[in-house]
Amino acid sequence: MIFSLESISEQLDLLIDSYPELHVVKSDEQCVQLHGKIFVYRTICEFTLRKNYEIDILIPLNSDELPSVIDTNEQISSSYHHRYKDGKLCIDTDTMMRIRFINGFNLVEWMTDFVEPYFVYYEYYQIYGTFPLGEHEHGCIGTLETYRDLFHTTSVSNALKIMKYVKDSFYDGHHSCPCGSKKYIRKCHGKWILPFYNDQRLKNILINDLNAIYEELNNYDTN
Repeated sequence: MIFSLESISEQLDLLIDSYPELHVVKSDEQCVQLHGKIFVYRTICEFTLRKNYEIDILIPLNSDELPSVIDTNEQISSSYHHRYKDGKLCIDTDTMMRIRFINGFNLVEWMTDFVEPYFVYYEYYQIYGTFPLGEHEHGCIGTLETYRDLFHTTSVSNALKIMKYVKDSFYDGHHSCPCGSKKYIRKCHGKWILPFYNDQRLKNILINDLNAIYEELNNYDTN
C-alpha cells in the first residue's frame, strides 16, 4: 500500500504548498483527486520551459497502484504516443517510479522528478522530433528498457537474461555473467546486479515485473 487516507494528509499539504493552484476536488476511501494548474519552469539539456498546465492528479488509497496525471485541457496532443486516449499521461515506467520511491513515496518529489520533466520532454519533442534524454516504450518493452538501463547492458534481451538470473539463481561473483559475455559476474554486470540481491524490496519489484512481462507475452501469443 502506497498511501492510506491517514498517511496522505501531510503529503497533500506539502504538495499544495509547492503547487498552490492545485486543490482537492474529491477524497474518499479509494482515491484522492486534485485539480488545478501547475507552472513548469525547468531546463533540460539547455531547453527551458516556462508554461502552465491544467491537470488532474489521481492518488489511489489503500492500494499499490501509483498516482497518475490526466491532461484536462487538451494541452498534450491526442496523437502524442505518451498520452493515452483517456487523457492519462505516460510519465515513466512503473519500475522507475517504484525504485525511485522504494523508501517511501513523496508526492512533491514525484512532481519534480517525473511530472514536470514529462512536460519538458513533450515540448522538446514537439520542436525537435526527438527526446533530450531518450524514452521508454509502453508495456513489457518499456519495462525491459528500464532494466537495460539499470543493469547498464546493451539490449533488452540481455536485460531479460539478467532478470531471470536474479530471480532464479544465487549470486556468485565467480559465475559467468548472465549477459553472455563469458566474464565473471563481478567483472561484468555484478555491481549493478548485486543491489537486487542485497535489498529484497528491489528483488520483489524485479520478480513482479518479470511475471508481468511473461503474462503480457503469453497474452500476445494467444492473440
